[in-house]
Amino acid sequence: MNYGGDLQHSSYTLNQAHGFVTGGLGIKLSSHFALYYMLGAGKLSASDADPAAKPKNKKRNLNFTTNIGETSLNLEYNLFDISGLNNFTPYGFAGVGAFGFKPYTYDTAGNKVYLQPLGTEGQEIPEYSDKKLYKLTQLQIPFGFGIKYAISPHLVLAGELGFRKLFTDYLDDVSSLHYADTAILRAARGPLAADLSFRADEIPGSTYTIKAHRGNPDKKDSYYTFSIKLFVSLDKSVFLF
Repeated sequence: MNYGGDLQHSSYTLNQAHGFVTGGLGIKLSSHFALYYMLGAGKLSASDADPAAKPKNKKRNLNFTTNIGETSLNLEYNLFDISGLNNFTPYGFAGVGAFGFKPYTYDTAGNKVYLQPLGTEGQEIPEYSDKKLYKLTQLQIPFGFGIKYAISPHLVLAGELGFRKLFTDYLDDVSSLHYADTAILRAARGPLAADLSFRADEIPGSTYTIKAHRGNPDKKDSYYTFSIKLFVSLDKSVFLF
């Protein structure tokens, strides 16, 4: 499981990836279509201190981690009907779902700090009246593709690449092009909010200033998964995975 956003050096990469587990219950609608309900969980993180980060981002010095819980209802299309041994089929799926996240980081003393309540970009402060605190449970659109192999009439193994279209740019707590004024943050939210909003000053000799860019508000965050799935038929129409 991995993420694409302001703190990741590439849109799609295995760098900084984490484990992901999923399971669900489905029903076969026809020889080609299936409908299934899915639950999944994993973790996402990224850091400007990563060796693969762009040099300018290393100077920014931001990072985040979040656990992810997700649920969705998906419609799957199988190109071929596989019901016997040594049969393959490519497949694709799309659906609608929801996910929960709660980004956090660690301060200079090593304490775990959740970022959303701090409003690190000035959310809910009168001087930044256009910015609201982002919700920690949101809608997402899952879609993807894979290939299946029938081990037996009742067992099917699959490799799957799944994507999540999100409607938030705050999966990593970073969105705004410019930093909020740390003096305003300190007065409204306390020193911790100001300190974790701008962290370039934690690097000795850093020349990165608060006038530099913080994020890119024009592109939403995303996350994606690679899964190995085992489908188990309970009868002719119902399956677990």
